[in-house]
Amino acid sequence: MAHHSFTTEQAATGWKTQAREQFAYWIPEVDVKGTLPKDLVGTFFRNGPGNDSVGSTKLVHPIDGDGLIVALSFTGDGRVHFNSRFVQSRHRVEEQAARKMIYRGQMGTDPNSFRANIAAVFKNKIGWEKSSTVLTFRNPSNTNVYMWEGKVLSAHETSLPHCLDPTTLDTIGEEDLGGTLHLKVLGAHFRYDPFLDRLVTMSAKPGLNRLPSLQINEYGRQWAVKSLQTFHIPGLNYAHDLLMSKNFYIVQITPFVQVSNVDVYKFLLGISSPGDAMRYYNHLPCRLVLIARTPEVADQILGGRQWIEADIPEPCHIYHFGNVQEIVENNRVVGLDLTAVCLGKRFTMEFENKTWLSNASKAPGLFTGFQVRFGDATNAMKPLVHQTVLHPASVEFPAVHPYRHGLDTRYTYMMASSDPKRPHYFTAVLKHDLHGKGTKFWESEGVTGEPCFIPRGGYAVVGQEDTREEDDGFVVVQVYHPKTQTTDFAVLDAQTMELLATIALKHHVPFGFHGTFTPELFLQSVPPPSLIKAKI
Repeated sequence: MAHHSFTTEQAATGWKTQAREQFAYWIPEVDVKGTLPKDLVGTFFRNGPGNDSVGSTKLVHPIDGDGLIVALSFTGDGRVHFNSRFVQSRHRVEEQAARKMIYRGQMGTDPNSFRANIAAVFKNKIGWEKSSTVLTFRNPSNTNVYMWEGKVLSAHETSLPHCLDPTTLDTIGEEDLGGTLHLKVLGAHFRYDPFLDRLVTMSAKPGLNRLPSLQINEYGRQWAVKSLQTFHIPGLNYAHDLLMSKNFYIVQITPFVQVSNVDVYKFLLGISSPGDAMRYYNHLPCRLVLIARTPEVADQILGGRQWIEADIPEPCHIYHFGNVQEIVENNRVVGLDLTAVCLGKRFTMEFENKTWLSNASKAPGLFTGFQVRFGDATNAMKPLVHQTVLHPASVEFPAVHPYRHGLDTRYTYMMASSDPKRPHYFTAVLKHDLHGKGTKFWESEGVTGEPCFIPRGGYAVVGQEDTREEDDGFVVVQVYHPKTQTTDFAVLDAQTMELLATIALKHHVPFGFHGTFTPELFLQSVPPPSLIKAKI
């Protein structure tokens, strides 16, 4: 276990605003330490809040910040191109022009006075002003970024995503995917279906005077619509992530989100915020929801029901799932094994020590396994759940092999704290092995972000068995150095978790949320000739 010498105040500088609207340059060869793998070719996209203030208004929480997209391009010959640029959402463009914050944030940043909020609510209630900037939450588009069939999308979870130019990172505009996003929102997380070669997306809206809505879409190549389904599940007032297996979608009903008219008015008046209200409510259920992907699955496995619910023994909140596999006996699906990072009853969205998004010192994220069993035919609608903490470290942002969603996987990669006394400092990457033999830590010299696993060769194997070892590939992770206020990107051997190369920047990149890798390059310019041997 390494003991890091930086202070809490120094670590908090990782959230500060990026110095420019955009950086775009080739990394000098001398700033790439070690050897980059020749078969690491493609683009690592990453999204996260790029600013800690808007105008003179200081953000109370990073989640209110505008999306900053990073594109790290690996050419395969040792050269790396770096590009970072803010998503030009309508709200950001208006606020940049006005040089002040106009729209409020979901986590409580509110540029308006209490009196202005009361006036806006009153005008809205009596019909004088149905649309008001005072009551409008901003679309930060800051949570994830991914590419499917030529479209690069940046997404939050409460608004439409933005479509980006993969070469320049220009914002093309809001994207409704051909009118298929019926809820007018797109969740930040998705799954890839290796069985049918499809992208699976989710959108969720809470229920206020109506049932909640969960839309799950499936898209084939060329964005061909394969499935559009909307479910109205009582109690499902929040869903950040989902799992997908051959026959099921899985989401969580969390006991940490309560929706009422009173809460909504508190939000609109600025007395509270959706982030402030996120805490454990002991009267709310905590369940896994298993949703049949097709009517045939509903009939054959769930007795004709679209979904069934399974009580989680120890209440928790799940932001992020790992993976899931179906358990089959005698050609019958008898249950599911799945993993997730679970936050305990003391969890809140307190911006603890200005370093982490929640109160990790009181409620660290714990990598947890769930065994769900359907029972016999008469008790299939009342599945039993066995819940086990798989590792004691404080972790978040689990990542698995991107082309093995819904399949049996051994390995999960997570940002982690290796110091039990500082669970809110993620300074390491944990590779967890469900078989127990290959669990490893890689300890950085700074603060780590979400690890991204990249299979060797980059592409999915479709229509045949993938004979590559599950962990045959690389891990790319962002590392912030609090003392120098600079950022590196580390490239690890995913099998050994040994450092292969470090890409050192001369500036900092703000802490990020989620990212993905595509084995494609989008470059306007060729790298300059090697200057390693050049003389003055």
